[in-house]
Amino acid sequence: MRIVFLKTMELISNSNEKILETEKSSKSIYPNPLKNYIGHSEDEIKWKPIGGGIKQSILFNNKDASARLLSIPAGMELPDHSHKGLEMTMVLQGAFSDEVAHFERGDIEIGDDKLTHTPKADPGELCICLVATQAPLVFNNWLPKILQPFIRI
Repeated sequence: MRIVFLKTMELISNSNEKILETEKSSKSIYPNPLKNYIGHSEDEIKWKPIGGGIKQSILFNNKDASARLLSIPAGMELPDHSHKGLEMTMVLQGAFSDEVAHFERGDIEIGDDKLTHTPKADPGELCICLVATQAPLVFNNWLPKILQPFIRI
């Protein structure tokens, strides 16, 4: 995770101000540095279904860390899980709640190996989050455990 963070900070410090400016006329939910990484069109995001209407787009994945976009339908609950390391989740659209708090657009939840939770998207709006983890999730139910190697989460 440290390598990804350092690379991100390097990209930010080497970028000119024009790239880092907020596009006031844009209606995009994606911050410019993320749009520069995924492509300037939201249509370029390669979403893959992982069950229950939930989709993901893996941005980075290796044995030390992963980063992904998650698209969670309104009112949908993610499987109950814990973590082997840090999980940082930034809400880009919509909102979700878990056993810790309620998180809205721009909020960041940081969970560690002590957190077990069942995030649930708020009703009424699709929830899209940027999620970075240090290790695969630890699911508490058998079905997500079986599917985990195939969905790579």
